[in-house]
Amino acid sequence: MSLLFESYYRHTHIMSILWLILIVPLQILCLRRPGKVYEESYKGYYNYADMTDRLHRFSQKYAHICSLSSIGKSVEGRELWVTRITTSPTADIPGKPRFKYVGNIHGDEALSRQLLVYLIEYLLTQFGRDVRVTELVNRTDIYIMASMNPDGFERAVEGDCTGRSADRENTKHHDLDKSFPDRDESFSKTSEDIPEVTAVMQWILEKRFVLSGSLRGGSMKATYPFNDDRSNAASGLTTDDALFRHLTHTYTVNHPIMKMNNPDCPDDPNNSFGHGGMQNYNYFKGNCFEVTFGLNCCKYPPASQLSIEWTKNKEALLAYIHQAHIGVRGFVMTSSGFGLPNATISVSGTDHNITTWIFGDYYRLLLPGRYEITASSPGYFSSTVKNVPVIEGKATLLNFTLEKPAEEMLLLDQSITNDHLSTPGPPISKSPIHTLDFQHHSYDEMEVFLQLLSVVFPSITYLKSAGRSVQGRNLYVMEISTNPGVDQQVFKKRVSGDLSNIGHDNSHQVDLNANFPKESRSGNTVQAETEAVINWIKAHFFVLTASIRGGFRGVVYPSSLDSVDEDMFKSVAETYYMKSQAFQEPQACDVPRTRERKGTKHHRPVASVGTDMLTWAYHSTDTLAVDIGLSCELLPPEKLLSEYWEKNHGALLHFIQQVHFFVSGVVTDGQSGKGIANATVMVEGSGHHVHTSSTGQYWRPLAPGSYQITASASGYTPVSVSVHVLKTRVEPVDFKLNRDTLQPFVEEGEQKDFGKLVEWLLAPGELDQLVRSLIPAQTLQYRTYKERSEFLRGLTVNFPHITRLYSLGQSTEFRTIWALEIAGKLKFPQPAEPKIRFLAGVHGNAAVGPELLLEFASFLCLNYGRNPTITKLIDRSRILILPCVNPDGREKAQEGLCSSSVGYNNAHGTDLDTDFFYGNASAQPETRAVMDLISGGTFSLSVVLEGGFLLATYPYDRPNQHAQNEETLRYLASLYASSHPLMHLGKQKCTKKSAGIPGGVLQGADFRSHTGSMKDFSLDVGHCPEITVYTGCCTFPSEAQLFSLWMENRLPLFRMLIEVHRGLSGVVRDSKGRPVSDAVVVVNGSMNVHADSQGHFNTLLAPGTHQLLVQAHGYRQELQQVHMFSDRVTGPIVIDFTADRARLNQAVFVITTASLMSILICALLIWHLRSAMFSRLQDGLRWLHQKRDVLRMEAIASEKSPLQQEFPDESEDEEDPFLVEGH
Repeated sequence: MSLLFESYYRHTHIMSILWLILIVPLQILCLRRPGKVYEESYKGYYNYADMTDRLHRFSQKYAHICSLSSIGKSVEGRELWVTRITTSPTADIPGKPRFKYVGNIHGDEALSRQLLVYLIEYLLTQFGRDVRVTELVNRTDIYIMASMNPDGFERAVEGDCTGRSADRENTKHHDLDKSFPDRDESFSKTSEDIPEVTAVMQWILEKRFVLSGSLRGGSMKATYPFNDDRSNAASGLTTDDALFRHLTHTYTVNHPIMKMNNPDCPDDPNNSFGHGGMQNYNYFKGNCFEVTFGLNCCKYPPASQLSIEWTKNKEALLAYIHQAHIGVRGFVMTSSGFGLPNATISVSGTDHNITTWIFGDYYRLLLPGRYEITASSPGYFSSTVKNVPVIEGKATLLNFTLEKPAEEMLLLDQSITNDHLSTPGPPISKSPIHTLDFQHHSYDEMEVFLQLLSVVFPSITYLKSAGRSVQGRNLYVMEISTNPGVDQQVFKKRVSGDLSNIGHDNSHQVDLNANFPKESRSGNTVQAETEAVINWIKAHFFVLTASIRGGFRGVVYPSSLDSVDEDMFKSVAETYYMKSQAFQEPQACDVPRTRERKGTKHHRPVASVGTDMLTWAYHSTDTLAVDIGLSCELLPPEKLLSEYWEKNHGALLHFIQQVHFFVSGVVTDGQSGKGIANATVMVEGSGHHVHTSSTGQYWRPLAPGSYQITASASGYTPVSVSVHVLKTRVEPVDFKLNRDTLQPFVEEGEQKDFGKLVEWLLAPGELDQLVRSLIPAQTLQYRTYKERSEFLRGLTVNFPHITRLYSLGQSTEFRTIWALEIAGKLKFPQPAEPKIRFLAGVHGNAAVGPELLLEFASFLCLNYGRNPTITKLIDRSRILILPCVNPDGREKAQEGLCSSSVGYNNAHGTDLDTDFFYGNASAQPETRAVMDLISGGTFSLSVVLEGGFLLATYPYDRPNQHAQNEETLRYLASLYASSHPLMHLGKQKCTKKSAGIPGGVLQGADFRSHTGSMKDFSLDVGHCPEITVYTGCCTFPSEAQLFSLWMENRLPLFRMLIEVHRGLSGVVRDSKGRPVSDAVVVVNGSMNVHADSQGHFNTLLAPGTHQLLVQAHGYRQELQQVHMFSDRVTGPIVIDFTADRARLNQAVFVITTASLMSILICALLIWHLRSAMFSRLQDGLRWLHQKRDVLRMEAIASEKSPLQQEFPDESEDEEDPFLVEGH
């Protein structure tokens, strides 16, 4: 009996434990169903996890008016959440004022954090119920950051009214409010120390908020910029001081305690808003008026007071938001109706200007009254409206239309002043083009002067801006050339002049000449002016660059040079000294001529992180740069300017002329004669390499002497030559490169075997069975830029024989844009080898694509050599994978946010898929890198992975235009969709727009109509069809969904790879079997396909019958008909040309006849003028008639027999006019 009782007791005890383990957690989980938003109880503070969960639930339940995004992370990696509340919360809507509340900037000030969560809930739940809330949400773009210092909050203690420094500051012990740079202060702290401040600064600059409130604790005062111990006069506040007082009064009068003006709080020594505060930064840098409100004497009051505090502050919080709608609002537009971003809005009587947002819209807060308001933008006439009425409680609508100056208004008229052009300023006394006007020009005067030059001399000048300074001024660049503003096919010899005044501090107190990055991953913060100059120099093929300086005299060039380049720089410096009259008289500030390379610390400051422009240019670009100091004074007296010009202008002109005395030439393909773009030209003994232009031309500065020069290019055998450079003439050195020894062509039987393999894979179910049988890579995860780079390098280390990793360029924030090439014969490209490229990450928030492509690359590499089918595919293909075009945007995007726009654009705020324009000189660096790839790639097909929908699109994206080969483009898109288990159904309801799409395929313009798209550029410029695939409804789903997305997309990716081998390929040859490199294959009378340098062509065609018309200069046209099948491979076709002899004979006859007629006309004219020689003319005419008859007989005879000789080229090279002085 005791044993039975013991057994029963043990069994009961075990069941109790199981109940505790299984049932209780399930009951707890059931209490909190996912997605449900529970009513606020006002009984406790939310920690970081609870707040995050609640904000996510808000964004899911009220998605029509609410979105959640993170603008960055804290030191400890917590997200800086921002809740956006407005209609259309995932889109930027023009004309809505942007308002923000920021709380918990100090970790121990917890009340602000909790009240803002309550405010979010109130706005969301009362929308559609409360008239005032509904109006605010409809008309205002509201952003609420409940916690700017989540790390400090986690350390703070409830009930602690005074707080501690450890709780107040961030994890790196920085007071976040005091870490914002002041008006005239440089930003010295690093983003690693204060990532919270860096994120908020970028957020402020990007959004350009109209009004802001910062909620604090420990006091019950309201403060605004510079209402501290310093005088308002010193701070520059006049009219805006009254406006700030009104904004402050709006909050306090609606707060039952604050309006009594008797807070009776103990003084907090930490509450100092006067220096480096966030509100100051908002005012001077972000267009935004911000007031700081202290909510309670206690920083972290007990949770029992939360309900009371919410009741006290609710009305004040709502009333303050409404103040975003006072003053003046409107748009600044061009005469064409386009909005002008970054236009300046200035109000007479105050020095504080604001700028328009991306749509040209603006909001300028003003008190009731009448104002004189001016809108201005560089390159446009300013517009001023006087007596603008502003009434209480409502913004006055005031739109501006700015006109560009007409040429007739910019003629040499002495009445032109700065009151008419750009920003208002003092008038210019006389036209700057009448004579050389030796005076110091202000920015406005310089702007007008350059605009006048560009209008008066339009045929030889081109004026543009390379970027903007910190304070928004244009960094103007004037190009002077016979064909300005156009990048010639012939490589232009350029000398750049530095207009950014490098060497003096900018408004951030940063020496720009010490601000250039030492390397691509340099940690220094690159200023706006520096970044503009970097992009400008990299975008052009500058041979020689001079930065004109003051404060010293002499020529200074980079340190740490190779001996070859040091000799060159010394030669340039010596020539300048010889040509300059100024240096015939030594002065105390002269740089010693034996030490030009080293300079002095006074002239060449060395920064601890950055470097100077000369060193950066030498190591990072093709250009060779020097500093030329002209005067001991930084700002010499105006009366001496004419003297400086007279003594230096000859030397400056001769400096430009020196680019014509260097080694130059062209690097061409030895077989086709075409120029090789981006070939490298190296000089033995120098690590500074230069590269060829798109036409194969190069210039290499060298001092007189003997050198060994080598030219090399990918896929070619390098060639070296010995060169002797003379002092008085150009040394032309051309290179003809031959391709690396190619592997012999595969035999016909092997080609047929591969064709059979492709046809087997095209049979129903076979490709799917192959893919399922392959070894899985299993590498799926979200990767940061650093992790992605390491992963790609790992592939090249593990599979070196089939992979090559290289850089296409760098992003705006200097991240490398990687390209991975996969091919079985990397070093021996086959002539007819089809090339396919896969791209992703054009929009950084579409995070699935990059990971799918990395998995695809791993999948291919891992199965190469293990699976014979994959091995043969890779051996016969050249696959380029570009996993992330926009790495900067990808770093900002946040996991789990399906419709967030964070990371969509690049770091400059540009949608890269609207930036692909041929000849776009101001293209973003990411765009330029991909455009260069497309332009020189000769790809057969391109596939781009996007997110946010489930469909495939084909060109064109621009409206009202259809591609010539639209049938083929639609077919390619349908191939991907039909291979996808869901896409082809066309019923995936991501949004209303994606419902009911037949076959899951749309033309780009029918889906999202826009110009400047990558697929349009690929088709028009690269002659490569490109489709864009949207892989799923969520742009950035959770990592757990990556595997299912890979399973859905792996078969379509392989199907596109197979498709390039089903296309039409062939070779064009002449009668002797030599390739015809300039042949053009016209498909169906519309689409042109160009043969490569070896006569090979490759194109994709939809199934059906197609007509081919093959043309080449000097040959008869050939017409062929081909039949394409969806499940069969069309074998390569061979087109043998025969020379069009008849055309040549006819040309000879026409030329001969024209020449005789010209001689006859000349003879008649002479007879008319000199009748005394009539008899001689008669004899001459008889001779001409006889000669003509003989030539006609010869022409007739030539039709019966081929030409035996070619006409020799009797043209002679003209002497370069720049060499006259040398001779």
